[in-house]
Amino acid sequence: MKIKNKFVKIAVLSTAFALALTGCSSKDPNLAATVNGKEIAKEEYVQEYKLAAEQAMAQYGDDFLTQEGLDGSGKKMGEVLRENTLKGLIQMEILKQEAAKEKIEVTDEEVDQNISQMAEMYGGKEALDAALEEQNLTMDTLKEYTQRNLLMQKYTEKKMKDLEPTDEEIQKHYDQNKDKFNTVEASHILVEKKEEAEAIKKQLDEGGDFAAIAKEKSKDPGSAEKGGSLGTFSKGQMVKEFDEKVFSMKPGEISDPVKTQYGYHIIKLDKINDDFKSVKDAVKSDLVQTKFQNYMQDLEKKAKVKRIVDTSEEISVEAPKKANADTKADGDKKADTKNTAENKQTDAADTKKSDTKTTDAKAEQSDKKAADTTADAKDEQE
Repeated sequence: MKIKNKFVKIAVLSTAFALALTGCSSKDPNLAATVNGKEIAKEEYVQEYKLAAEQAMAQYGDDFLTQEGLDGSGKKMGEVLRENTLKGLIQMEILKQEAAKEKIEVTDEEVDQNISQMAEMYGGKEALDAALEEQNLTMDTLKEYTQRNLLMQKYTEKKMKDLEPTDEEIQKHYDQNKDKFNTVEASHILVEKKEEAEAIKKQLDEGGDFAAIAKEKSKDPGSAEKGGSLGTFSKGQMVKEFDEKVFSMKPGEISDPVKTQYGYHIIKLDKINDDFKSVKDAVKSDLVQTKFQNYMQDLEKKAKVKRIVDTSEEISVEAPKKANADTKADGDKKADTKNTAENKQTDAADTKKSDTKTTDAKAEQSDKKAADTTADAKDEQE
């Protein structure tokens, strides 16, 4: 009897194991993901990725996809871009479902009107058709992008109104994030050698005119012609050493030489802008964005998401054709067709940002994209 029970248990376990294996291998190869039961086709994922990859390669070079990502994960930019592509599609489907609940719709007339405006910007329907063909897009695909974008615009505008903050909330947000909203106005003189910087500082201490010396000796042409003025900027926009120094100074103060990757800076703090009234609109806008992001994160945590496609799998992408001078000049004045329709930038471009030098010594900022919020979505692996 005991032996029989053992065989029964083994049979049950074997059956369960076989079912588990069947379940693991039953992923639909035609799907990229599902969101609350709604399917996202793998074909759509591949198309979105190829478009984004081609744009990134055109901007950053043909080897962009094989470059190592900057997040320390060891992943190549191609895989990072595929992950962001899938995240974006999942978030878009969540928003589409929420828009449907709110009975928000986009008519064919609205889509046609938007595309007509786009054709006018391109110089006519023929020029738009040519741009679509160059990017391997069809008019139906453009209409789909346009419809989706208009739907998201309508939904976002409505939700933003729902999330309108009170004056008390705006003041509280400002009080908690003053460093983010307070700005300074400063000038600098940039030179290559420490000895030269020290000599200029001595000259200034003896009454030298900062603007005149900046025009004469600063190696930063963008600000030198303006007497060294960098205009208005907030914390975090400058390279670290410059940023830390300027935000520790008092108005009118001139610093000792500050070394950065660009050379030696002598900084003059002209003004601190810390008046709440002058930044209230910016504070309000930032708070609404924050509330919307939190709202999205809540939606994503509640959503039943199943990621099916393996984003580590390579997808073949052809390098963009090199445009001749006339084509490039014409293309420079036109927005990318897909980005015009969707009004968004490639997520990979944000992932790729680095310490590229700018003439006014401002450092690149990495904007956190809406797609990044999908990292907290609830994943149900099949």
